[in-house]
Amino acid sequence: MAKYDSVKEQVASIYRKHLEAEYGDRLVFDDIRVIPRLDQWGDECLYIYVIVAGTEAGNYDVLDPSWINSLYRKVRPQLIELGVTGIPVDSYIDKAEIAPWTDEERARLFR
Repeated sequence: MAKYDSVKEQVASIYRKHLEAEYGDRLVFDDIRVIPRLDQWGDECLYIYVIVAGTEAGNYDVLDPSWINSLYRKVRPQLIELGVTGIPVDSYIDKAEIAPWTDEERARLFR
């Protein structure tokens, strides 16, 4: 899956920039993992896992679903410049939710 391996960090940076601009005063984006995978047709696509910290204070509702769903439209031009033509799959995970997981359990999520 070499097609997107070289742009993973750049994609994470693009997502981080937009998320922090919108939510930086209320949430912390602890980690953004970009993982290339094959879809059901054998095409490479990107899975983006955003680990959100700061939700312990009840801030998780701050993530506006309509804004999150429109994020792809905001980042699309930059992704196309990097050669990412497919629509990424993004997931938002509360850091407190995965804190008790073992390293092995986390590794399974991010493989």
